[in-house]
Amino acid sequence: MILKNLWRRKTRTLLTILGIAIGVAAVVALSAFGEGMASGFENILSPTKADFMVSQKDAMMALLSVVDEEVGDEIAALPGVDAVAGSIIAMVQMPDAPYFLVAGEDPKGFLIPHYKLVAGEALSGRRQIMLGKVAAKNFNKDIGSTFKINDATYRVVGIFETGVSFEDGGAVISLADAQRGFDRVHKVNFFNVRLKDPRRADEVRKTIETRWPDLGVTRSGEPSRQNEVFDLYRSFGLFLGLFAVLVGGLGMMNTTLMSVFERTREIGLLRAVGWRRRRIVFMIWGESLVLAFVGGVVGIALGIGLTMLARLSPAVDTLLRGVFTPMMFVEAMGIALLLGTVGGLYPAWRASQLTPVDAMRYDTGAGAGASTGCVARALSRFGSNALRNLWRRPTRTLVTVIGIGIGVGFIVSLSAMTEGMINSFNGLTSAGQVDLLAEEANASDVSFSAIDDRTAARIAIQPEVKSVSRLTFSAASAPGMMYFLVFGIDPNEEWIKHYKIREGRLIERPREIMIGRQAANSLKKSVGDRLLLGGSSYDIVGIYENGSSYEDGGGAISLDEAQQKYGKPRQSTFLAIQLHEPGRADEVARKLETQFPDVMMSRASEATDRMQDFATTYAVLNALIVLTVIVGGIVMMNAMLMSVFERTQEIGVLRALGWRRGRVMRMVVVEALALSFVSALAGIAIGVGLGYLFTLVPSFGAFMTPAYPPQVFVQVIVLSLILGALGGLYPAWRAANMQPIEALRYE
Repeated sequence: MILKNLWRRKTRTLLTILGIAIGVAAVVALSAFGEGMASGFENILSPTKADFMVSQKDAMMALLSVVDEEVGDEIAALPGVDAVAGSIIAMVQMPDAPYFLVAGEDPKGFLIPHYKLVAGEALSGRRQIMLGKVAAKNFNKDIGSTFKINDATYRVVGIFETGVSFEDGGAVISLADAQRGFDRVHKVNFFNVRLKDPRRADEVRKTIETRWPDLGVTRSGEPSRQNEVFDLYRSFGLFLGLFAVLVGGLGMMNTTLMSVFERTREIGLLRAVGWRRRRIVFMIWGESLVLAFVGGVVGIALGIGLTMLARLSPAVDTLLRGVFTPMMFVEAMGIALLLGTVGGLYPAWRASQLTPVDAMRYDTGAGAGASTGCVARALSRFGSNALRNLWRRPTRTLVTVIGIGIGVGFIVSLSAMTEGMINSFNGLTSAGQVDLLAEEANASDVSFSAIDDRTAARIAIQPEVKSVSRLTFSAASAPGMMYFLVFGIDPNEEWIKHYKIREGRLIERPREIMIGRQAANSLKKSVGDRLLLGGSSYDIVGIYENGSSYEDGGGAISLDEAQQKYGKPRQSTFLAIQLHEPGRADEVARKLETQFPDVMMSRASEATDRMQDFATTYAVLNALIVLTVIVGGIVMMNAMLMSVFERTQEIGVLRALGWRRGRVMRMVVVEALALSFVSALAGIAIGVGLGYLFTLVPSFGAFMTPAYPPQVFVQVIVLSLILGALGGLYPAWRAANMQPIEALRYE
């Protein structure tokens, strides 16, 4: 009987299933991408073929760690150590792949067999490269082909497959080539250590940590600081997908509720022939669970399909190859069934509370319980007050408004956080009256930008340039903070003057640090205290408050120390440039880019416009907006379709009184627009609330301060109206094409 009831309104049932399915598909696809990224990093940054890994202690991830190469030789000489292999991992920007992973490995090291060859041979010398199977396919390369990374050309000698998405979509070159190509001479990211006797692991580990206090040792499978980052990747996709599922779930509640309204007399008849309330509850609840189950199954299949489809893009396939786990499907189906359970509770309870007498008197055709004459008089005001029509079913309208409002609020909060991040970063880069910001050209990530100090010196002597300040920064971790940004600045350059010291003074010499107010509060530190970073102790000489979360949540040390500590000797992440004539900034930027092709110049206040990091952020945001619009459009269409079904007799009266099809269509579309506008207002309130909640997250809330420029609200309202128009088209067309006689006979 449950299936029969659902099939009586095939269009409505299919739309509801589709709405739930798209939400579940979002959970599956986004979770798969998150799992793929997390497992990819885990596989390349965990000592799978060694007994443990040695890396910089305060590095947020081993990818950002920098260790002197000579340390590896000293570790290899320790009692009990069998072999040590140093590795470099870098991300480079390629024409069709903004994030392309390149590993530098010793051709004679014990890690090379990890790259299982499917064609060609292993590395044996300089200027050779092995490509992952996916990379070889995406870039159409074979054995003997040439492959260019930055300005260096390599010959493809082998094609490998490891089963790790990052590696199969990337490449391997010799450690010596990587050190030269990525300006890390005599440096590595980390060492993998193999022991003669694994039972002596604790002994060797203690020796290493005692001898090199700035290094950390991680055993295979052991929890570490970078595991917290991996867990964030895994949870991020599930978190984003939940919003889409929630919108679809509220749409399902709306459908079930409408089914109860529509079948009120039928439920009254069942109660009259002896059906108990509990049996009514199980029937309605069962319909909701069936919708959720079918939607979940379709959604899982759709999610798998979307993930596979995304692999057709080289940019996605090299970095975000989805990885499915059984728990992922269990979670997705569990979420769908939970929403089915919760979404069916109120409709089932409402149905069970109907008394047989009241239910038998209910008029489902008009939805108002009035005679045809009363209906005609009431409908004379239909076109003038869309909100009044919507308020006739306040529960259904409120559920729709909340459902679409959650989707809209999701867009508002994400847009606001993206704008906040951009504003904070632009505020950082334009501090100190800086006119231009220089970054390494083709850097796939800000963290990998490296500009030689000699280039900075040559730029500084250009006639248009007033001053050049070198900036180096890296993401580190500190006790009590997952993210602690360490800036390296020269106390003698102009940049330091923008720091607004609230307590203490500016740094003047090595082993001194000044920290932002947010960091001081989180770390519970004051001027005069000491701060331990990666085994190095620093005296806190000042606390500043610049107004940028990037700076206020971190600290600043001397440039020379930062360059050595984070593996950029005589290199800077950015150059902050002041001009004699700021009005000529664009002209000077073009000139400097021509003269220094390895450097990308931008106006300091617009630096994020050309950075790959923020381009990727915008791409992800737009994809989530499209997803939300699709789910919200289906919910809107379903709500308006229910309204049309419920008011079939009313529409028949209107048509009989002379209303033309166009007028009926306008009536339904106007109601859809009114509903979407109210949903937009609710969504803005929900979005602002979500944005505030994000700022309360201890580990990264300070970096997620939202910004609400007027265009965010305008865009959301326009988007909602478009959603309402699209969602109301089919119901409006259906209403307009009703024949008066058939509509008046509708029960």
